[in-house]
Amino acid sequence: MEQTSLKKTTLGNYCLTVTPEAHQSHMIFRVEVPVLTDEIRIDYSYSPTVEKVEAKIDSLFSKYQEDNQMPASDRQYIDSVRNLITISASSSQGYEGSCHRFESTGTIIINGTQSTPGMHTREIQPGFWDISFNFHALVTEKTEINCTIQAIHKGDRIASQPIEIADITKERLKRERKPAVPAHYQKVELHSHTQHSDARHTTTELITEAIKMNIDWLAITDHNTLSAFDEIEPGTYPIQFIKGLEMTTLHGHFLTLGYQNMRPVDWTTIDRSNINEKLKEMKAQGLLVGIAHPFDVGSPYCTGCRWQYALQSLEYIDFIEVWNSEDPHYSLSSADAIAKWTQLLNSGIEIPATCGRDWHHSNTTKKPALLFVEAARDAKEQDILEAVKQGRSYLSLAPEITLSINGQWTIGDRIRLTDVKEIAIRIALENAASAAVVRIESNLGDLYESHRAEIDFQLEKARVEDLLWLRVSAFDSDLNRILLTNPIYFEQSW
Repeated sequence: MEQTSLKKTTLGNYCLTVTPEAHQSHMIFRVEVPVLTDEIRIDYSYSPTVEKVEAKIDSLFSKYQEDNQMPASDRQYIDSVRNLITISASSSQGYEGSCHRFESTGTIIINGTQSTPGMHTREIQPGFWDISFNFHALVTEKTEINCTIQAIHKGDRIASQPIEIADITKERLKRERKPAVPAHYQKVELHSHTQHSDARHTTTELITEAIKMNIDWLAITDHNTLSAFDEIEPGTYPIQFIKGLEMTTLHGHFLTLGYQNMRPVDWTTIDRSNINEKLKEMKAQGLLVGIAHPFDVGSPYCTGCRWQYALQSLEYIDFIEVWNSEDPHYSLSSADAIAKWTQLLNSGIEIPATCGRDWHHSNTTKKPALLFVEAARDAKEQDILEAVKQGRSYLSLAPEITLSINGQWTIGDRIRLTDVKEIAIRIALENAASAAVVRIESNLGDLYESHRAEIDFQLEKARVEDLLWLRVSAFDSDLNRILLTNPIYFEQSW
């Protein structure tokens, strides 16, 4: 092994004080081991090692004499009592071993060639490792522990850019539309919180505010918990609920929607190396999974808010939240998210965009956006989630839109170009006083721009040869985007 080519990353540096109350317990330090790690090194020390003060030994003897069935005469043979702390390790592969020693200072090496006796010698598995301090005996008034955990690995740890994927593919959904069904849109909020996580308002207060806004479907997505739903009696409110949570991990947040009586995946087990496996597990539960605010500022300012997982593909991601929080049209992170989403669409990835208020309180003058989801008036939760997955929706701060092509297709549809002789686009906006500019956008660039609320536009046949998708955006007088539809898709054969 050429040590000069290896790097050291300090995974944890701990200084702590424990007392006899922690006697016969375990303290676990969870660290994330990077990929390509060759070795884990644990340097530790603790002091003092023994207790020799006679009065304290008398007290310990008295406390434990009965448990050990020791006669009083045994006290004369005890001139000291020692602390005993050992170290164990576990990885995603399982138990990695333990160093049961009496030394109060030392170094433990774990690698694939020659580990410290007590630890298994095998290739280092990246991901979360639990380094456990085992307090067999704590007898001194205080015990000071110092521990440094390092990874010895090839290359630097490089932070990934949001939504970095290895395989830019995603299976296409079926998009058949039943004819002669007028589009009806329901107002949906997919991202909200209560006092069951970090919001100001109670569950009841959140629901009351949502009802005031005439929201049809409210997804409560507290951080890593479903406990708010214990307070909701079905059928009590004039609003429908989506049972969800925001999986709030150290390297990314994502919305998981559609829990029935299922237990969520344990978020503390998710790391950079197993993210794809964990997403697959969530999809096997039947959940809808979407990346939340991928371009927000990250650690340490907002731990995990910025998406830093490298995905093998987007197969297990159903949507991307491109608008987050209030006034999303002023946000640079929202602009970055829309740009990344557009890049994916241009690459042939059919993945929908959503918005989420990330609702923590209602004491604000800022504007929230809502997701308008096409669904029948009597739609069930699964119908709403399927429509979100299909991208049969648009994002808006106020305007409402009707969009159709040839009077037959609308948002979320796919058009086979062999089925049409012309592309007649009809757009009608309502509640659109703030809309100054309307654009038809596509992978070919902007196809059309207008200042009117009603638009009839004929797309010339010569311009659609390489058309993959089109969508509509509306902008205010300062050219801030205030409405964004999901695409209508096209199959490239004429």
